[in-house]
Amino acid sequence: MSKPILDGVKVLDLSHMYPGTLCTWLLAALGAEILKVEGPDAVRSGAPYLNQGKRSITLNLKSGAGREIVHSLARQADIVVEGFRPGVARRLRVDYDTFRELNPRLVYCSISSFGQSGPSVAYSAHDINFLALSGMLAIGREAGRRPLPPAAQVADVAGGGYPALTAILAAYIGVLREGEGRYIDISMFDWTLLLVARYLMLEPPPRRSSPEVKREHATLAGTAACYDTYEAADGGFVSLAALGPEQWGVLCKALGLERYTGAAFDPEQTPRIKAAMRRTFKTRPRDDWVALLRDDHGLSVAPVYEPEEVLGDPHVRFRKTLARRKGTGAVEFTPPFWFAGARKPGGKICRVGQHTGAVLKELGYTPGEIRALRKAGAV
Repeated sequence: MSKPILDGVKVLDLSHMYPGTLCTWLLAALGAEILKVEGPDAVRSGAPYLNQGKRSITLNLKSGAGREIVHSLARQADIVVEGFRPGVARRLRVDYDTFRELNPRLVYCSISSFGQSGPSVAYSAHDINFLALSGMLAIGREAGRRPLPPAAQVADVAGGGYPALTAILAAYIGVLREGEGRYIDISMFDWTLLLVARYLMLEPPPRRSSPEVKREHATLAGTAACYDTYEAADGGFVSLAALGPEQWGVLCKALGLERYTGAAFDPEQTPRIKAAMRRTFKTRPRDDWVALLRDDHGLSVAPVYEPEEVLGDPHVRFRKTLARRKGTGAVEFTPPFWFAGARKPGGKICRVGQHTGAVLKELGYTPGEIRALRKAGAV
């Protein structure tokens, strides 16, 4: 098998929150060598699998010796990812300007809540705050009910980890072509706006009118009968996306609701259509509807799985992206980067500071010097 795409690429991971650790985990899945820098008393949060395939060194970046070591590591790195609040990296002298003097070819990516400039840079924010500020929580709110966040870290992934990965890979290609490093400023709020841009660009945009939210244009928020979930006879739910006229016509015929053909987006008829569809879907169990509508009629229909059902899905079992490890039975996620029909396994989860001694030895430190660094609290 050929070498991984990023074989030999060295990444210095100064992040500690989900977006940055997700980004470097994906870089590891592509074959990069990830060295995770953590504080001597670091306590990790989040999913352990995000530390698969990485090495870990503990450094006290507030100490002169700790900074000297991280500067040595920066000289050897190809990519740096950091998730400090704006201004912190500069105070610790681990910022782009400092590292660029040491390594002009370096790709340096900062992931922060609001970017490195603007009136909100000092604010603290997490996933639910980005969804609130972007309008996503309001658009997805049902009339008369409070906004509820989705059961997933949407902004952390789509607003932080993924755009950072994309920008880093593009910048690294630029380095290979031109030999000059790049600085990347990822604002999670900026990228979260992309998720709802189609609604925010409407004239007028969806708006709130007390006490209900008007979502007449928010098709993908379940306002249209053709794009929603419906309860079946057994209490399970079916997700439906019959968006095109052809699929809607097939659906109406399959449900015996031909009278509504052509009215998928008619706001006056939507309440009647939804009521009729709710009654109809309650006449059969969930999986019977999926078999009829998806398998027999080719419609975009899927069961709403409970979490314990996901691993049993035939496609999930075949692809093994999410699967139980042989022996332990623990569930693992393998990043689905497929190249020529193969992909890199996740690797072992590193412990905090597991590779400190080995990395320092690689930098030329003697056993005595390493002991002195430990005693001084620098590592």
